[in-house]
Amino acid sequence: MSEVYCIVGLGNPGAKYHETRHNIGFRVIDELAEFFKIESFEFENEYLYAVSDYKEKQVVLLKPLTYMNSSGRAVRDFYEKYEVSADKMLIVYDDVNIDFGTLRLRPSGSDGGQNGIKSIIYEMQTDELPRLRVGIKNDAEFEKLSSDDDKGLADFVLSGFTENEFEALDKITEAAKDAVLSFIDSGIKETMNSFNRNVLNNDKADLG
Repeated sequence: MSEVYCIVGLGNPGAKYHETRHNIGFRVIDELAEFFKIESFEFENEYLYAVSDYKEKQVVLLKPLTYMNSSGRAVRDFYEKYEVSADKMLIVYDDVNIDFGTLRLRPSGSDGGQNGIKSIIYEMQTDELPRLRVGIKNDAEFEKLSSDDDKGLADFVLSGFTENEFEALDKITEAAKDAVLSFIDSGIKETMNSFNRNVLNNDKADLG
């Protein structure tokens, strides 16, 4: 039987959230679906999924439909139903603590305050889960938004991208797609060495 990889992109379902910073995980899944020439996703329980053959491996693309804070329910459901190892699951999500355009791949770690991965760690009862974080930090935009007393971090992650950021999204999601394929092809260590950087200025990021 061929190896099975599951790539989970985090986000919130519905048109209201489609263009928000918090949905960059969904964007990466869409980029992968285009690469694999997947035309539609299947619905099961609390997630959408699609399966593709890739270099004698099976790749499952998964989008939880539970809203971000309950993403772990969908991931656990898939994990318990299908034969996939935790080390062959890759969670892709936004990270407000790293600069816009920076990719950070890690084999494990804390949730870093991101509620989607927090839910997954809780439901899976382990933090030994590979993850690809896509930076959405923009201090200037956050300060602008938080100058309104009623606005804070939750509002920032649910806000849209600036015009300049939006123009860079294709480059970022393409690099994230390439990082996912490298993870499948070459494993996490080699992928970390190649892709942990800011893809907009090509500076190497630290590996933390």
